[in-house]
Amino acid sequence: MRALLLLSLLLAACAPATSPARTLPDTVAALPFAADTSHLRVVVMGDQGTGTDVQWKVAAAMQTVCARAGCDLGVALGDNFYPASPKEVTSSVFHDRFEVPYGPLKIPFLVVPGNHDESWLAGGDGADSRGAEVEVAYGKLNPQWVMPARDYRAPVGQLVEFFAVDTAPLAAYLPPRQADERAGGAWEVAQRQWLSGVLARSSARWKLVLGHHPLFSNSVHGDAGHYDGLGLSFQRGDGVRQLYTLACGQANVLLSGHDHALEVFSPQPECPDTWTLVSGAAGNPSSPGGGARPAAFEAYRQPGFMVLDLTPEALTVQVYVLDNAGAATLAHTQVIAPRP
Repeated sequence: MRALLLLSLLLAACAPATSPARTLPDTVAALPFAADTSHLRVVVMGDQGTGTDVQWKVAAAMQTVCARAGCDLGVALGDNFYPASPKEVTSSVFHDRFEVPYGPLKIPFLVVPGNHDESWLAGGDGADSRGAEVEVAYGKLNPQWVMPARDYRAPVGQLVEFFAVDTAPLAAYLPPRQADERAGGAWEVAQRQWLSGVLARSSARWKLVLGHHPLFSNSVHGDAGHYDGLGLSFQRGDGVRQLYTLACGQANVLLSGHDHALEVFSPQPECPDTWTLVSGAAGNPSSPGGGARPAAFEAYRQPGFMVLDLTPEALTVQVYVLDNAGAATLAHTQVIAPRP
């Protein structure tokens, strides 16, 4: 960690000036649902792309749960591949770690990138968005992988609208190689402006923000703005906190991974009227607990995933954990009411 910190300081000192102001395009993902959809079930996974036995067991458990109760849509919350995203869309890794385990679900997945997907000099440094761009390109080849841009929204009638953001450059361990994505840069500002604008304009009953890094967590990485106890702004996630703060009170739920755990937080004083869900246990549930923030539910070192059941009247969160044999058990149910 000391070597990484020294390299970060050196690269930051050598960084060129940031680019001029820019505007992000408002990219809308088309989903195959009727405009009058009144019920949607969404299976949520994160940090799944390890290629290990845990990934296969969680994928199989998801298939079992979805076969029994039905699933319409999936969400993948980043770190889709370890240690880094494939360099080419033709890589067999896309087939082995996405198509094989999740293809049988026969549902589209809304995908966001994580820090491992945007690796540059070391796996997980989060400093090279070219990895995310390869994943965007792969979505043009496989309609099950829905990722039309690094930032996009996905409405499902008037029932729900998903807002996908790229948090990797906002909490990179090294200064992002693209000058305008460094702390306070043009891309970071543009992403905040885009999210604020689309949330304000949305008339959906439910508004859900999808990003890899959490706003709150009792696990090893901790809360945004304090990640890993690091001292540099771009490492500790100041930009993540600023981005999510725009959604507090507008979005009903923030969904993330990064910590390899399962956590449910009711609205907190720092983010009133918005729930926080962490679902990062689909590939390597290694994160311990230890934080003191009150949680409605938390599970550590246990593989698992979540299912969201949405109707106009309620959003029901179901948290599933796996036993040693790979069988999924419903460990927690949380009913969230819409804001008046």
